[in-house]
Amino acid sequence: MDRSLRWLAIAATLVMFVVMVAGSLVTKTNSGMGCGNDWPLCNGKWVPEYTLASIIEYTHRVTTGLSGIVVIVFMVAAWRRFPGNREVKGLAIFGLFFIVLESLLGASAVIWPQSSPVLALHFGFSLLAFTGVLMLTIFVLQRHKLERLLKQRAGRGFRNYVWAVTIYAYGVVYLGAYVRHTGSMGGCGTDWPLCNGKLIPELTGQTGIHFLHRLGAALLFFLVISGAVHAIRRYRETRRDLYVGSILAALLMTLQILSGGLVVFFKMHLYATIFHSMVITCLFGTLAYLCVQVLKSPAADVSRGRE
Repeated sequence: MDRSLRWLAIAATLVMFVVMVAGSLVTKTNSGMGCGNDWPLCNGKWVPEYTLASIIEYTHRVTTGLSGIVVIVFMVAAWRRFPGNREVKGLAIFGLFFIVLESLLGASAVIWPQSSPVLALHFGFSLLAFTGVLMLTIFVLQRHKLERLLKQRAGRGFRNYVWAVTIYAYGVVYLGAYVRHTGSMGGCGTDWPLCNGKLIPELTGQTGIHFLHRLGAALLFFLVISGAVHAIRRYRETRRDLYVGSILAALLMTLQILSGGLVVFFKMHLYATIFHSMVITCLFGTLAYLCVQVLKSPAADVSRGRE
């Protein structure tokens, strides 16, 4: 049972990651209306016309539907395997809630026109759904290691810091999605890290939106790096989960900043944009992992891990 559950957990995480990439592909290629205003049909048909926009949008729908089935099976299996575990129950409900919410929001976006602020929520809700599945997967894969990992409770200050940074990171992610949906990705031209040749550009229109996202990402970089430095100094021996997770977050944050530069240098090329979305998905997942781990204490979590 445990071996099958582990494979199911990995499969659920992978398909959710594919859904994240497919959603970014739909946005980047402007294929959101590739099936017209029909849902779940595509231009009134179950099998769409062979146009690029229709194929991309319809493939995204099919992938999302299949992933939903896999994820639900995984969550039910995990819940049955650990019926008294509050962490499993909470993560399953969290992931399922945002999967359903994102599906409803996606359907409504097809049927009724929506504003850029609302459309930007799509990526954010998809990210939360992916995070719920990822956290549940990590629990399944890591539960036998809890006794070795949890030798010390994280300090209250660090716990609050990790949660505050993660919430702020979600805001930066939303702002990045807003940049895409408002067509502001070229707001700073082809300059990076400068914006239209200036350190501080004119903060209006698309330039202002793009530059605000850059400032938000820059601040997030320093926050993540600071958290990693603290974890390296404080938890290297007693909390390897926080130590390794913080280092991974710092590496992904650095890669995220560089990938943002690649998007600009390659003039919003499809591959560069998709890579940018993939990195932020991994980064937010890592920060969410830290949020879960800083709440755990040695005695309570070891006993739960043995259930």
